[in-house]
Amino acid sequence: MSSFGDMHHVGITVRDLEASLAWYERIFGVKPEFVAHGSGPGLSQALGVPGAYLRFAFLRFGGSVIELLCYDNDREETFTRSNADVGTAHVCIDVPDLQAAYRDLLGKGVECLAPPLLIEDGPLEGCSFVYLKDPDGITLELFQTPDGKEHP
Repeated sequence: MSSFGDMHHVGITVRDLEASLAWYERIFGVKPEFVAHGSGPGLSQALGVPGAYLRFAFLRFGGSVIELLCYDNDREETFTRSNADVGTAHVCIDVPDLQAAYRDLLGKGVECLAPPLLIEDGPLEGCSFVYLKDPDGITLELFQTPDGKEHP
């Protein structure tokens, strides 16, 4: 059986790479490690996108990477999936102080789905989280594990 290592990155397709890079820098203070592009028949076949031409960037959040991809191909422009829809995903970012991060988000004009929620029972008891959307409607989660608690 094959062995697998750590997760390398999570990819998110965006409408406008430059606008998304500016938003992630303004909101989270992250800058791209690099910005590149790709095209060609091999890439088109590997991605399952005929005539694929894309630009992409890697944003590092501690030990994790979010890859933002922007295809210059025909595509659906609006992401309208519910968090309950099969196939919908979200990216979760650890924060040391969720209340401070929440206030910072509000101060930057970010709309959260609801105020932070404290988990009161179960394996995540004592942890708290808040959901928000990026400019393309992608769900992001900020998550705080209380001091002294083993990270789930």
